[in-house]
Amino acid sequence: MRIYTANQTAPVNIWTVLSKPAFSVLWLSETISLIGDRILMIALINMVYEWSGSAAAVSTLSLIKAVPALALGTVAGVFVDRWSRKWVMVFANLAQFALVLVIPWTSSLGVVFGVYFILSVVSQFFIPARSATIPQLVPHSALMVANSLFAVAFVGAIAIGPAVGGWIIDRYGMDTAYWVDALTFLVPAIAVSFLSIPRQTVSLERHSLGSDWREGIAVVRERADVRFSLVLIGAVALLIASLSALGVILVRENLGGSAGDFGLVMSLTGAGMVSGAILTPILAKSMERLLLAGCGALLGGAAMLGLALSNQMAGVLVAGFGLGFGVVSVQVNGQTILQQTPDRLRGRVLGLSQTVMGSVTFAAAGLAGGLAGWLGVREVLIGVGAASLIISLGVLFRILSEKSLYTGVNHENH
Repeated sequence: MRIYTANQTAPVNIWTVLSKPAFSVLWLSETISLIGDRILMIALINMVYEWSGSAAAVSTLSLIKAVPALALGTVAGVFVDRWSRKWVMVFANLAQFALVLVIPWTSSLGVVFGVYFILSVVSQFFIPARSATIPQLVPHSALMVANSLFAVAFVGAIAIGPAVGGWIIDRYGMDTAYWVDALTFLVPAIAVSFLSIPRQTVSLERHSLGSDWREGIAVVRERADVRFSLVLIGAVALLIASLSALGVILVRENLGGSAGDFGLVMSLTGAGMVSGAILTPILAKSMERLLLAGCGALLGGAAMLGLALSNQMAGVLVAGFGLGFGVVSVQVNGQTILQQTPDRLRGRVLGLSQTVMGSVTFAAAGLAGGLAGWLGVREVLIGVGAASLIISLGVLFRILSEKSLYTGVNHENH
């Protein structure tokens, strides 16, 4: 996986990025933490269902996770830009370590939901701090490769974490799963605490929280590349949230498939994500990032339409692969564009992306079931795919008609 840019005499490849010790430690520790997140989710789903016997109680977990992102993303970003990002990551991991250890000691569903809510709140500080730190650890020309590695880690955690969590629960019990998950937060906290990470640029003038928040929003108004990246990130978040909520119903009831068939669809979607993470930096050699992100959203929308309209599992599987590829293309390119905002504002911009994804996920979780019961699963997924297509075509039209909108997106190419 190599990228050549106009101002480079040497290629940027995966080993160039991993040779940066601070980045490697952050990436490995985050991979461990992501696997822990999936172990935690499997344990919580099993526990909540055993205690309540209610699918609605299980679905509440998704809503609990989405609400903090919806409400706190941009606000958390203000603090991430004020505080040391390194220590935000360290203390966030330590807080999650302590919170997970509470769960085995309670038998109250309310306490479990409360702990999971606080865990989700803490994540709203950790995620923009980690994302805003990456540009401080690798050259700008290597940002896309770095973000692709994190995308691979995310998909790998989705594939590995649930299997590991299920095996631990079956073999050693639920409490052991929580202890193991707690360690996946403690180890990264210790590792990151020893890293040498440059302190971000901080304004010497002290402003109110509201003033700092408005300054972050101003970046979105002023920079079309940032604004369109957030729109595209929201569009593909809608695709994934809708597939997660309704995909199993489509496969099992509309196509007569099994739970294993739905698992295969999700596996092919994951394979598409990995392929996208590997190939997107290569495609970026000859295409502007914002244009590539728009094409990714276009592919994702078309794939969702294909998935909803197909009457054969083979077609659904191919569509799932295309959906995963398109989604990761948007995420990697969009993340890289957002990371190239001024250092002192980066946490706020990245926090806003959390708000966008949280808002979309919350809306999808809240509306998908009701709309599907009224209109039908296929019809809702067709609508979602069409919406993504319309959004991506609109963005692509603006990019192609007004080149100035994305001038500066690939800074190292100019």
